Amino acid sequence: TYFFVFRPESAETSEFAVECGDVILVATDGVFDNVPETVLVAEMRRAQGLAGETKRLQAVANSIAWMARNLSFDGCYMSPFAKSARQNGIDAIGGKPDDITVLLAIVAL
Repeated sequence: TYFFVFRPESAETSEFAVECGDVILVATDGVFDNVPETVLVAEMRRAQGLAGETKRLQAVANSIAWMARNLSFDGCYMSPFAKSARQNGIDAIGGKPDDITVLLAIVAL
């Protein structure tokens, strides 16, 4: 049996400038492997202007999570993961079942 141990110092980090009202999406690969970037951007646009409206912001996050879940089990769907696999010579099609976590935040300064 093998166990993977991840330590904080092995995490990838990056810094970027933000402005008040920016929408930030943090999600696991189960989201990015199954939902195209264009769809995620459209969903994030729905979240713009929802600062302080927790229930509506949560509804957008839930929408992204359910979309990722449903697409992950679609065997005929050409997912972002499958497209990437094909570009690397792997014959793949369909969604990719995986853990799915979505966190949406709106910057307030």
